[in-house]
Amino acid sequence: MTKIVLIEDDFLLADNTKTILEISGFSCFVAEEGEIGIQLIEEIQPDIVICDIMLGEMDGYEILRIIRYEKGLVNLPFIFLSARADLSDKRKGMNLGADDFLTKPFTTKDLVETINSRLEISSLKKASADVEIRKNATDIFLSISNHEYLTPLNGIVNFTDLMSEHIDNSDLLDINELQVLIDGIRLSGNRMLRITRKLLWYNQLINGINPWKHAAKEQVDIVKLENKLFNQLKKSKPTDFHLIANHKALPLEGYDSIFLENILSELYQNIIQFANIDYRIYSEILTTDSELILNLKNHFLGIYEMDTQAIKPFYQAHVTKDKNGTGLGLYIVNEWVKSIGGQLEVTCTNSIFEVNITLPRVLK
Repeated sequence: MTKIVLIEDDFLLADNTKTILEISGFSCFVAEEGEIGIQLIEEIQPDIVICDIMLGEMDGYEILRIIRYEKGLVNLPFIFLSARADLSDKRKGMNLGADDFLTKPFTTKDLVETINSRLEISSLKKASADVEIRKNATDIFLSISNHEYLTPLNGIVNFTDLMSEHIDNSDLLDINELQVLIDGIRLSGNRMLRITRKLLWYNQLINGINPWKHAAKEQVDIVKLENKLFNQLKKSKPTDFHLIANHKALPLEGYDSIFLENILSELYQNIIQFANIDYRIYSEILTTDSELILNLKNHFLGIYEMDTQAIKPFYQAHVTKDKNGTGLGLYIVNEWVKSIGGQLEVTCTNSIFEVNITLPRVLK
């Protein structure tokens, strides 16, 4: 059922409009003032918003500005209600991103037809955006394939060839030399596995499939898991990094240890990838009876642009002319966090990149 948020301070008009919408097959949620309306939009995630222009402390224009520019809901259909809608009103509304106007009093036919028209346009825009995302995915994949796929693949082939040459020549490899070759193959293979996993997860997500729906239900010691991941990453990095950890965490209940390890590895890769080795990486894990809070931060190298709103497929925060990675890591982490009812926040200020994740300590 199509969800509509109606922001209207005239109680009788709001009640009548809500009744009309529900009889017409819509689900309607009413707010009598702007701040409550904005909160309702964030909670309900409606398909369309209908908002009076003349409200109390916050008028409809300010609500639209916040929705479009602060909340980032640029594609949410937004219809203004107005007792008068002259050209200046419409121009101001359109400049802020309004989709349509309805002049009071309006008929049921006008209301329903305007809503259906805007929903149809929104659907077409979404379909067009999906095509662009898929096209972008293809372009990105082609641009990264030379480096992200061929580099580890060449490593696997070259290390394997070296081992084969020694075997063919009946040369006995020193155990340390053999370990170097094995480690090289393992690191290259793990890198390809990680890239492939992200692309497969992304493909499932854009097709409306939850990649983690078959998760196991286990107890996971997140502190031990983090130590394991950081030790693995140290082996894969050409330069060492220094970690300062502060952990007071109870085990997580009802989590899939494999999924959690894969997800956190994406997060920690992002934390260390462009970290300045002259500074420490900080990790803090705390738990309450109901939540786990994970805080990670580093001093980063180069130019970095990132915040929570910027998290989207193929976005690369580190400004460089060369593609580095798929740009899917934080997007995957964010989608997983949302899928279990958690929250992720990212900030990037004063050369410090910081990630805060809040997770339910117990998954049902």
